[in-house]
Amino acid sequence: MYRKRRFKKGGKEGAIVSTGWLPPLPDMRDYSEDHPKMVDLVEKLDIDKDGTGLPKKADLRQWCTPVEDQLDLGSCIANAAVGTLEYFQNRAFGVHIEGSRLFVYKTARKLMQAEGDSGGWIRTAMGAMVLFGVPDEKYFPYTLDGKTVNPDWDTEPDSFLYAMAKNYATINYFCHDPLGKKNNEKQVLKNVKKYLAAGIPSMFGFYGFGSFEDSDVPGAIPYPCEDESAEWGHAVMAVGYDDGKVITNTRCGKQTKGAILIRSSWGKAWGDDGYGWIPYDYVLDRLALDFWSILAAEWVDTQQFGFDK
Repeated sequence: MYRKRRFKKGGKEGAIVSTGWLPPLPDMRDYSEDHPKMVDLVEKLDIDKDGTGLPKKADLRQWCTPVEDQLDLGSCIANAAVGTLEYFQNRAFGVHIEGSRLFVYKTARKLMQAEGDSGGWIRTAMGAMVLFGVPDEKYFPYTLDGKTVNPDWDTEPDSFLYAMAKNYATINYFCHDPLGKKNNEKQVLKNVKKYLAAGIPSMFGFYGFGSFEDSDVPGAIPYPCEDESAEWGHAVMAVGYDDGKVITNTRCGKQTKGAILIRSSWGKAWGDDGYGWIPYDYVLDRLALDFWSILAAEWVDTQQFGFDK
């Protein structure tokens, strides 16, 4: 499901961009929001539990760090994970590290026992951050020239780099739609939205179709036509939503209302300065899935998160 692709529009004409999300395998150990390790943190957020009082829209972009470009490497899971970490640091403390995405991508693939540019699982990227930490970008830069991926991207980090990685062992991560449980997609969507309304973004993967760029709004991903099949998978951040957002597939006229605001890792040339929209129907029909959020007590205790914050 991991393939490189080329822009037709919405970015530099003909530019290669990469994806990298691999659909998850079931793991019965996955936490959900009702896991004992999550309950206390969730209660501090004072989240609207039934989701009936949610605002019609939410937008967390003001606390996000600048959109990155994964270039021609399938590292979207690491881009989403590090971007989420930087968001929390920025919102909670007003400062953040520039986390090394290559370090997270490498350590995640080590946990998967994968070689080369394999892409990966969101779950494993978060596990890598918790187990190994995240060093500053300057110690393992993603690019040396701003145009191409660091040629040492697949090199095993040395002991110095592991020692310089900031520890994030206190982070807990949980899944909004864990495999192996009877998930109601409407409830999954409501859960993702209620956390977004409380300032908590999520990471997720979605399937890309041939009409991916055939929409009437920059960065808006249209619902696929009936004759299409999935061609690739990509991981992004969910950083907002809009119940009134209408997206039309200009290839077949399919129209949807309501969408999640996403932060991709294809640079600022794509979409709306690097951001886009994905229809609620993607979630309801499991074309978007594998939703994960992270929380840490030190962030929650700043009282910068929660309903009406």
